Amino acid sequence: MEKFRKFIEAFSLNLDRLGRVVIFLLMLLVVANVASRRLFASPVRGTVEGVEFLTAMAIGLCLAYCAVQGGHVAVGFFTDRLRPRTQAVLEVFVKSLSLVFLVLACWRIVIYAQRTIITGQQSLTLSLPYYPFVLVIAFGFFCYALVLVLEILENIGKAVKS
Repeated sequence: MEKFRKFIEAFSLNLDRLGRVVIFLLMLLVVANVASRRLFASPVRGTVEGVEFLTAMAIGLCLAYCAVQGGHVAVGFFTDRLRPRTQAVLEVFVKSLSLVFLVLACWRIVIYAQRTIITGQQSLTLSLPYYPFVLVIAFGFFCYALVLVLEILENIGKAVKS
């Protein structure tokens, strides 16, 4: 279990680092667009599409590490008062529902990516295909699902020990 945890933590950290690079590129694009408008009275072509694609990629890449760090919002007003075993069982239930949602979402996003490949769907200004960006989002959901699998297994262990 510890090896799996270390692998998930290291892998999600590397994805997060890649997401940070994407956010940096996003920032450069926006700054270049603003500077180009002011200096040359001409915006950078395709900035809106670039911002859309890069933002989607950044979110997809950073999801898993956010989960590893416990960065998602959780309201524990009622559950904090429960016994540790009950808390662990409740966590397994909630995280299992989340896992089901993520697996279904990932599956449907991959199907959507396949459709965009078949139809040749591209962005209007830059003529970039949609599918690579859609697949990055699906991969981010998949990695987040792996984090949830780890947390479910750990909470099962807590419930059994209590």
